[in-house]
Amino acid sequence: MIIIKNLLPITALCAIVVDGSAECVHQPISLCSSQEGMEASSEESATMISEPHKHFPRQIKHIVDVADAISPDAIGLPDDQSYPVIDISPWLNPSISSDKEKEDVVKQVLEEATTSGSFNIIGHGIDDALFDRLYTAARSFFSMSLEQKMGYSSGNNLAGFVAYRNESVASIHKSGSPKEQKDLRETFSMSSPPNNIDGNVEGPHEFHNAISEYIEQLQSVEKATKQIFTAALSSAKGIDLPTTYLKDVEEDATGLLRASSYPSTPGFEDATKLLPHSDLGTITIVASSEEGLEEIRDGRWYKVPMGRGELHVSVGEVYTMWSNGLFKNNIHRVSKEAKRDRISFPYFTSQGKRSSNESVKDVGISPICHDGEEPRFPRTSTVDHLRKYMGAFTGGKDDLWDD
Repeated sequence: MIIIKNLLPITALCAIVVDGSAECVHQPISLCSSQEGMEASSEESATMISEPHKHFPRQIKHIVDVADAISPDAIGLPDDQSYPVIDISPWLNPSISSDKEKEDVVKQVLEEATTSGSFNIIGHGIDDALFDRLYTAARSFFSMSLEQKMGYSSGNNLAGFVAYRNESVASIHKSGSPKEQKDLRETFSMSSPPNNIDGNVEGPHEFHNAISEYIEQLQSVEKATKQIFTAALSSAKGIDLPTTYLKDVEEDATGLLRASSYPSTPGFEDATKLLPHSDLGTITIVASSEEGLEEIRDGRWYKVPMGRGELHVSVGEVYTMWSNGLFKNNIHRVSKEAKRDRISFPYFTSQGKRSSNESVKDVGISPICHDGEEPRFPRTSTVDHLRKYMGAFTGGKDDLWDD
């Protein structure tokens, strides 16, 4: 999840625009899927519908408390289970893939998206050589002195360098440890497209070139992955959605890549490097040089294995809302057990156009529902959801969920 500064309105293009704040897009189907763990009292349901930015922190706190009661420490999967790794190549190479191969991918993604909300992917077409250049350039950048790195800061955490302990997931998801009030990482961010000189800071030459090439190659991965999610949603809801629907609804939206370094810091060995949370947007695609990512699966904390060349996909809160609770927002953290310095590259898709034009209206879409299914969330877009979180920060409240 990202803490946004200076977020400005965008235009989100979409195929369906609904005037009512809590209408559903309806089509006939015989089944209704709901997200496990999201059942609530009538009072909470009203809050959940009208103010998702208050609902999700409550939901996450409850799920994390239950998982921590089992054990606050993450474990590996049992020997008789394997972490889901899905080959998405049939969707990247449709001309040489059969309908059955594509359908099998959709079934696998639907299974994971509606349970833990995450999985790893292969067959994405990004060479190991590019990953090697990316990690090498990132390590070189983050090993520079703080004074050198600050030369690549823009003063905005969405562009360029942000120093260690300058952001705070704890602003939303509280921790009792004073060591966990600030994120134990430093970052360098670049938005898509990389040549957007107005919105990006150009890093050192090798670092900039590696990040730019990686973002460019991620565009086809994002497109294919969102087509798969569209097909999964269409299948589950019984609605004939256009193949590119979930990509097209935010056609002009930007993505944001964050090179993140989690250093081994003496005195902070017992601190979680990034607190439990779910990402605010649609999907996040993560590359990582070291294990250390942990998530809640089947009600308890598990370590997320990352094989060479694998990418990790997690569902964000906006996809939970657009699917009316069918897709589960993935709850994850970065482990205190990550002993080695860890480099990761989360790519947050559909972060939205940032415009100084205050007259631009961000329309968003309403939840996709089957016939007879009531909407659980209001119409929204990624940037609208981000904006509401930021509004809560500036409202003078100690907690996002304070009344």
